Amino acid sequence: MDDYNCNIRLLIETCTRLISIADTGQAECTDENCMSLYGLAKDCGYRIRTSAEREFKAHVEKNVNGVV
Repeated sequence: MDDYNCNIRLLIETCTRLISIADTGQAECTDENCMSLYGLAKDCGYRIRTSAEREFKAHVEKNVNGVV
């Protein structure tokens, strides 16, 4: 379980970084294509991170309740 949660933590960190990069990119972009690309990256980062956080929380709750 710990290894599985470790991978999920890494995924959450990666998504947070992706969102940060997309924010910076959007602030610096000069055309619509770049804006679309960064918007897509940001959207995907938020969606994946939300799912990963939900899964992480479910693992923690299962572990607390003694369910394997």
